[in-house]
Amino acid sequence: MNLPEYHVLFSNQGPVDVLVKFEDFDGSVPPRKMSPQEISGLISKNGTGFHTRMTFDDWPFAICKYEINPKNNQLTIIARKIP
Repeated sequence: MNLPEYHVLFSNQGPVDVLVKFEDFDGSVPPRKMSPQEISGLISKNGTGFHTRMTFDDWPFAICKYEINPKNNQLTIIARKIP
């Protein structure tokens, strides 16, 4: 299974803050930065939908929700551990 890795998905440059919240995991990952056009990185390679799984430091997680807050220039990824 070849999943996108959070730390390489976003350039860490640009005006948008990328935050991660875990639903059932006490760990954390540092926030990243991105340019608005990088939102396309959330789309699966076959173009049929959004990524529903992603790795964080090589640990796989299911993506529950993407929240975009245009007023605060913020993308929040909400994820949970894959059982």
